[in-house]
Amino acid sequence: MSQDNRKTVLVTGGAGYIGSHTVVELIANGYKCVVVDNLSNSSYDSIARLELLTKDTIPFYNVDLCDHDGLEKVFQEQSIDSVIHFAGLKAVGESTQIPLRYYHNNILGTLVLLELMEKYNVEKFVFSSSATVYGDATRFPNMIPIPEECPLGPTNPYGNTKYTIEKILGDLYKSNEDTWKFAILRYFNPIGAHPSGLIGEDPLGIPNNLLPYMAQVATGRREKLYVFGNDYDSRDGTPIRDYIHVVDLAKGHIAALKYLDARKEKTGICREWNLGSGKGSTVFEVYRAFCDACGEDIPYEVTGRRAGDVLNLTAKPDRASEELHWKTELDVAGACKDLWKWSTENPYGYQLKGIEAKFGTPDKNYADRFVTIGSGSRFQATIANLGATLVDLKVDGQSVVLGYDNEEGYLAKDTCYIGATIGRYANRIAHGKFQIGGENYQLTINNGVNANHGSIGSFHVKKFLGPILQNPSKNLYTAEYMLVDRDEDSEFPGTLEVHVLYTLDVANKTLNIEYTGTVEGKPTPINMTNHTYFNLNKVTGSGFIDGTEISVVSKKSVDVDADTIPTGKIIDREIATFDDAKPTILGREGPDYDYAFIVDENAKDINTKDKPLKLVTKAHHPESGITLEVLTTEPSFQVYTGDWLCAGYEKRQGFAVEPGRFVDAINQSQWKDSVTLNPGQTYGSKIVYRFS
Repeated sequence: MSQDNRKTVLVTGGAGYIGSHTVVELIANGYKCVVVDNLSNSSYDSIARLELLTKDTIPFYNVDLCDHDGLEKVFQEQSIDSVIHFAGLKAVGESTQIPLRYYHNNILGTLVLLELMEKYNVEKFVFSSSATVYGDATRFPNMIPIPEECPLGPTNPYGNTKYTIEKILGDLYKSNEDTWKFAILRYFNPIGAHPSGLIGEDPLGIPNNLLPYMAQVATGRREKLYVFGNDYDSRDGTPIRDYIHVVDLAKGHIAALKYLDARKEKTGICREWNLGSGKGSTVFEVYRAFCDACGEDIPYEVTGRRAGDVLNLTAKPDRASEELHWKTELDVAGACKDLWKWSTENPYGYQLKGIEAKFGTPDKNYADRFVTIGSGSRFQATIANLGATLVDLKVDGQSVVLGYDNEEGYLAKDTCYIGATIGRYANRIAHGKFQIGGENYQLTINNGVNANHGSIGSFHVKKFLGPILQNPSKNLYTAEYMLVDRDEDSEFPGTLEVHVLYTLDVANKTLNIEYTGTVEGKPTPINMTNHTYFNLNKVTGSGFIDGTEISVVSKKSVDVDADTIPTGKIIDREIATFDDAKPTILGREGPDYDYAFIVDENAKDINTKDKPLKLVTKAHHPESGITLEVLTTEPSFQVYTGDWLCAGYEKRQGFAVEPGRFVDAINQSQWKDSVTLNPGQTYGSKIVYRFS
């Protein structure tokens, strides 16, 4: 199914644990997802990660379901076909302490949602119910494992809210049996995480469920596990639960939605299905499986029973198997291994210190965020989804790059690509023409007689997905962005997938930028770089680059004609090298530099990431005392003294150093291989900005 013809599913609570995993499976099954979440027990960073995991844009609304007007805006702006409803407070123990909040939030939020579904003719609804609606099923004979026919009798406020919503759905269905299509999914204990390690359970505050609590003990966030009772009538004295891998559970929701999709018009339904494995495990059995997964026995203490708990909640999932054609495929041991991968790679979940975000637009769209990594430290970087742009870079509190406070500045008509990721093709392509894969292509001319920096398809105005934010070790932060540039939306051939990975090292004051690209369909030209403009004396200086000392690794440069296209010659240019006694001093007036200097004139590799980094440019300002070193794996680098700066800036308020492949390499036989990306190949390069 094409991107434009997908059915749109509204996922409430989609930033949460089960919701986020269901979004993955929905998109994998050809649906488009819109997520609503108030982030009371979740993080937007799960959505950002989902975008990279699914390679899809996921519209997000930070809305509480009890907010009628806020939720109605979602229905007005999106063409909703169906709803999967996860949003709600969900802790059994907590519900006994604050029952009014549970009743208000869970029931009122659902009522508002159903009212808007009725108003906007959205008829299909998958409800995330719970096995807690059964209460203590052992009070009835022959009800373990629990079938859907088991009498209902919740024993806590949380279960009562789920029971009440089920009754509301039944009454609503009876009011119009031709229209409403309700799937009520009663599931048991979800555990585990996505096998990628990118998303998992990350409760805010103290976890209420067994597995996330054990994970926090194992990673040192909690002292020990508390086992609520070991005097139950079970094989080891601890309660028995039906634990289900969250990926299996997510697939159950897709099976239910497809079941509703397949129903003919005027054949409504309101039906319940258990989602479980049918196999019960005790708390101690799950504890042992998790200890095996993490390789050590974590400390625990047995305490009294928890209010509202019952002996056994094991599902009889036969109805789901027969009617939805769904059954579990993963086991407890696998779930524990996946959870451990999530926990070790994300020991603090999405809750990272040293990371802040603000909105780049007045409407507070989450796709428009400016994210700062290393926030509050002596070295920090701010990056935007728009163009995967380096918005700001602070060295000991001093900003050393040009940038804007919001997206509007970066979208100015006379942009100079300030801070942006440049692609598909950095620098100039002669007359915008090239041949690749035996076909001729013409790009729109946007720079004299040439196409420059990707022409009208430039990445600087495209929204990158993500980012995945991580703090892999002390003083180290990463932010990964992705763009899927489809051939139908580009003048370039092939569908290109590019990743931009920023790695900030606070201790060593380095910012590493790594590019990776693959293409599907047809081969494409590719040459990526970063177009940051530096000013090492912004704080105390004149606002210009006066007095900046600069030198380069080599005077060897690509000779160009009057249209700035290579002539085929390699010449020397008068700019100081590291071996010269004195660097060149940049001032308000000439010399003007916008030239490609050579590191390796024989380079032909499409992927340079494994090559050693080489220092190519040094810049220093004696007044600020800041020194910049630019290192790269690339065979060439452009030095530009900012003589045509615009979009709110003046000539020579910043200078740029742009490592990359050679100018017009796609049309130069000796360099063409280095910029021709074929299906099955990987493009790669690295740039490092190092300060002292």
